[in-house]
Amino acid sequence: MKENGFNVKIDHVCEQVMIQNKPKKILSELTLSIERGEFIAIVGCSGAGKTTLMNILSGYNKPSKGSVYVEGLDLLKEEEYFKGKIAYVPQEEILDQTLTLYKSLEYSLKLRIKNVSKKEIKKTISYVLKTLDLSHVKNTMIKNLSGGEKKRASIATEMLSDPNLFLLDEPTSGLDANIEKKIMLKLREIADTGKTIIMTAHTVSNLHLCDKIMFMGTEGRICYFGSYKDIFKYFNVKEFVDIYDILKADSKTWYQKYKVNQKIMEITKEEKIEDKKRVGFFSQTATLVKRYVSSLINNKFMLILLFGQAILMAICICIATEKESMLNPVTAAMMCVAFTLASMWLGLFNTIQEIVKERDMLKKEYMSGLNFASYIVSKIIVVAFLCLYQAIACVSIVYFHLKPRPDDVLLTNTLVGLITNFFLITFSTSIIGLFISSLVKDTKTTLILSPLYMMVQMLFSGMFVPFVNVTKKISFFTSGRWGYESFGTISNLTKYGVLEPSESFFKFSEPHILSVWIILVIISLLFLVLSICAIRITILNKKNYALVLLEDKTKSTKNENI
Repeated sequence: MKENGFNVKIDHVCEQVMIQNKPKKILSELTLSIERGEFIAIVGCSGAGKTTLMNILSGYNKPSKGSVYVEGLDLLKEEEYFKGKIAYVPQEEILDQTLTLYKSLEYSLKLRIKNVSKKEIKKTISYVLKTLDLSHVKNTMIKNLSGGEKKRASIATEMLSDPNLFLLDEPTSGLDANIEKKIMLKLREIADTGKTIIMTAHTVSNLHLCDKIMFMGTEGRICYFGSYKDIFKYFNVKEFVDIYDILKADSKTWYQKYKVNQKIMEITKEEKIEDKKRVGFFSQTATLVKRYVSSLINNKFMLILLFGQAILMAICICIATEKESMLNPVTAAMMCVAFTLASMWLGLFNTIQEIVKERDMLKKEYMSGLNFASYIVSKIIVVAFLCLYQAIACVSIVYFHLKPRPDDVLLTNTLVGLITNFFLITFSTSIIGLFISSLVKDTKTTLILSPLYMMVQMLFSGMFVPFVNVTKKISFFTSGRWGYESFGTISNLTKYGVLEPSESFFKFSEPHILSVWIILVIISLLFLVLSICAIRITILNKKNYALVLLEDKTKSTKNENI
């Protein structure tokens, strides 16, 4: 069964970063080979670069120097080929917390395996759940699983595509001794089927279950690579934990000893077998739409916000205005301002946290074969229906509140025109929200950018501050300007004597309103392209120094407690 796994060769891999203009070594000339079906544990001192090495082995990061060969093929050059064949389980569980375990596995399976039947889905998931002792919690929301169950759920997700190589970053961290032992035994069982398993560990109680131990010293030096039973004689110690103090004092000597005794296996380049199971664009999009909808339905609080805000805003507008508001130039203009601000806020709220909250999951799924285009399109489809509902709900309530209503017909009728306009502004702002979400690194940043975005729209749109030469030019690049202009045009504000920010701003004509709608569509398409580019840049960034430093610093405390 050894053919189920992959050979791995690490060839002179180095990682170096600049800290205050000074070079710092994270990994030092790592060279070793791992055979098919081996269960390898990587342990080491504080700052030894274990997670950095795992990120390189998984293809997440590119080393400063050297290469990783899997089955004789360069991992980075053959990234597409290895999608779905290499499973990476990071230390933090990257799962959609709003789904049940079974649904999460079902969607993941459909994203990875082409033309899989319902019978095959049920059979595969049942096998994975049984293997990892998760059958009893298959209908439990992931957020309600215990720590050990979440760890096993992450492993279960990766088992779905039957990968040849498992990479696990501290799969037993934060677990009690009993759960840790169960996970290690399960990994041993998986390795016995012929799969290659490489994991990092900070506890040592069950390392005897591994075939080999790789012990890393300071600056990412390999100081030992061999069996668990031989490590005591190699370092001349009685307790495993004593090795940490030895390597903290002097890792260079042991690194040289390893280099003298190391045996590198020659790995011949294997012939690539094209994967015919890769899921197509339309199938992935359909699955992602279903998953997105399921996630929204299960998140009751967010669902209420998304569907209730439009109604609440409409009610507030009605309470704050008289029924005869359209007869007064000031209140008529303010009605259009209120519509513009409501549509922009709803659009921004819909999506500004959508990408950033799923960044880690998106990168992980991309490494398993996810198509970025499918991901974005699935978001747009769901958001489009949400925006349409918000437009109908908000506009209809306010429209039937007004007496007299703005009944000057443009195109079809005023109500349809207002709903169409509200939808286009909300939808275009939602795309802008996706773009912002794809740029930021955490959800807290969006809380700062949201009011800042709205402030810019209010100041440079002509809604509150009269245009001057500079602000008029800036207004052409703000969606708020086009929203206010289009709402004022449909409502025929010139009829009520409303002062226009600039000449022909509220021109009541079909060519004028159509030109504004075309501009809103162009804005949507522009920011859609920018969003895809931003996602590709942030997700496919192979050189994330901040991440490297953060994960090493984060783990230093844990290792010092060993």
